[in-house]
Amino acid sequence: MINIAIKILIIMCFICGISSGIGGIFSEIIKIKSKNTLAILYELTAGIMTSIVCFDILPESFELSNIFLSLFGALIGVILIILIDIFMKESNNITNKKEYKNLLVIIISMSFHNFIEGIVVGASFIYSISLGLKVLISIVLHDIPEGMVVGITSKIYKKSSLKIILDSMISGIFTGIGAMFGYMVCGINNYLIALFLSIAAGSMLYIVSAELIPSSKNTSNNRKVYLMYIVGILIGAIITNL
Repeated sequence: MINIAIKILIIMCFICGISSGIGGIFSEIIKIKSKNTLAILYELTAGIMTSIVCFDILPESFELSNIFLSLFGALIGVILIILIDIFMKESNNITNKKEYKNLLVIIISMSFHNFIEGIVVGASFIYSISLGLKVLISIVLHDIPEGMVVGITSKIYKKSSLKIILDSMISGIFTGIGAMFGYMVCGINNYLIALFLSIAAGSMLYIVSAELIPSSKNTSNNRKVYLMYIVGILIGAIITNL
């Protein structure tokens, strides 16, 4: 089983890393020419992340367990990111701490989310190849816009094109790690998966409310720009139903 799990790890890391990298390439195509453009990217990213949480992650968590466990997990997710926030603020060895912190927590949250999705893929292949392939295709499609979220954030903080794509690929690679884990412990309890999903949801919501939206407001006072948050939600709603 271990040899098969390693093969799954390599294949999934490659496939999902590439799909997330494609999202990073799409984000690189976007040109930042003004503060309004920067604010638009913040709002779009916030909207897409909100949709992923509300239309995908939390409903799946509710289905696997119950609302109380899911809310508890979301609270843990918020607390975890707050602790990361505190750690980053107290660190004296990181330059551009605020930008680095925002990018880091987004990469961590997306990677954790992808890890949980990977567990579902690995477990699905245990039950049947056809089910595993269906879930895999769905996850690959989801990884592209999620790679865009990471890529756009990297772009906002003026990273090079190569680093933007690499940051996006990192989050996707965690899907492969999760798939290996899911294959090896396919009997994992649904309540535990639901808890992990809700933790990812809580951390992402904290990023949206405490980081992305405030950053948009501080960048631009154009109220029309704020409407892009709604556009992001609608885009995310479409993505989660593909």
